[in-house]
Amino acid sequence: MEGTARLGWSFDQNARRSKGLWMESVDMTPSSSTHIQQPLALSDSFTLRRLQTWDRMAVEALCNESFPIQYPDCWYDEVVSGGLLSTGLFDGEQLAAMVVSETKFLYDCNLEDQGILPSSNAHVAYILSIAVDKKFRRLGLATRLLNNLMSSLSDHPPYPRAVFLHVLSTNSAALSFYKMHGFEFHASLPYFREYYRIGEQLADGCTYVKYINGTYTNVTFTDVCRTFGNTICMPLKAICKMLSF
Repeated sequence: MEGTARLGWSFDQNARRSKGLWMESVDMTPSSSTHIQQPLALSDSFTLRRLQTWDRMAVEALCNESFPIQYPDCWYDEVVSGGLLSTGLFDGEQLAAMVVSETKFLYDCNLEDQGILPSSNAHVAYILSIAVDKKFRRLGLATRLLNNLMSSLSDHPPYPRAVFLHVLSTNSAALSFYKMHGFEFHASLPYFREYYRIGEQLADGCTYVKYINGTYTNVTFTDVCRTFGNTICMPLKAICKMLSF
């Protein structure tokens, strides 16, 4: 539809990846415990299971409602045939929400993502999309799907060392959601890399990462220098402040 904001996806069938994650459809709940308790309890009443071939029409309908783009048919085929790790939450027979991810070696990821870990032979998980039906938002379904995914990645081989995703840098609701669940900023994705195209405009994105299975933030040489500098400078600043009195 003309005039509608559209998000540009770059889909590579051979690499089985889609660049960019649209998070407007996720039920972002505030971080206050009083607000979260009730939705999380409600989410337990939904049935959680892997998506199957007979769910294809429901998956396509949910994506068409949730995302301002058209996925190619091959993407839907992978979602429901086991090519991707795809899990849905169902209210009876109705698909209420889903999460799609894949696990691969870091060297198979985009070049701009290969700095997530020092070893390119490590496994990482990439969240491609999360969608929640409009009728079922604000019930904690996205949180339940994410928690289930993280538990599965921690409990089963190949035990990836990090989970990452791409998100629009101006999508404050999505950023708050992921920060609340332990993800941290990793890198900016400038607009000229064409991760996000809304209408005729390119937009900046960013990469967020959560390290799991005993892995911690990748410490760079710059980080070491910064820590060393702070260790040396802070006592000197304190001494100078004392001498100034």
